Amino acid sequence: MADKIAVITGAGSGMGRAIAHRLAAEGVHVVLAGRTQSKLEMVAEEIAARNGSALVHPLDVTDTEQIQTLAKRLASGHVDMLINCAGDWLIKSIDDTTPEELDHLYAVNLRAPYLMTQALLPLLRKSENASVINIGSTTSMQSHPMVTAYTAMKTGLRGLSGSMAEELKPDKIRVILLAPGPADTPMRAAASPGVDKATLVPPETIAAMVWTLVSLPRGITTSEFLLSMMN
Repeated sequence: MADKIAVITGAGSGMGRAIAHRLAAEGVHVVLAGRTQSKLEMVAEEIAARNGSALVHPLDVTDTEQIQTLAKRLASGHVDMLINCAGDWLIKSIDDTTPEELDHLYAVNLRAPYLMTQALLPLLRKSENASVINIGSTTSMQSHPMVTAYTAMKTGLRGLSGSMAEELKPDKIRVILLAPGPADTPMRAAASPGVDKATLVPPETIAAMVWTLVSLPRGITTSEFLLSMMN
């Protein structure tokens, strides 16, 4: 994986951090994108301590101009892997969900992966073996109450991933949805205080699956993966 470059959104914590560590350990140069620069810098320092290579790029994925700024920063090179990992969660009834909350979930969970892929597509086309991995959710495959807004966005991401995969086949760019069950991340801890961690998917397991998918030979792909604990 020498000279391979991966852009990871939401790289400051949780799944994004674990994915960044795994790819860097495999020799990939990782571009750490996220809202909180201090968290990104901490991850970059951890990677550097293990002889990995990382670039910090603060980014709000809901801001179109900031996405374009990242694309321009990388324009002289190529991108081999785009991991759309940034996301947000909401547990609320239909009655209590505000239009502003609905718009926010759309901007983070569905609009952002679309715009990130669109902006970096010219650089992905320069790769000899490009991958776009969209981190979805089991809610797009299993229905639950009180998460209707979140489910709508993650189900949209599932549809987007499938359609995008078909559209980018001629470019030999694989697009795969990876849908973990509840994962052991800070976002899950905030959403479900006191949750039994034995029921959660370790972020390192998700990172290992991402590595497996991006390591597929050129021209080989698959559709979508559901990762869950056998509880």
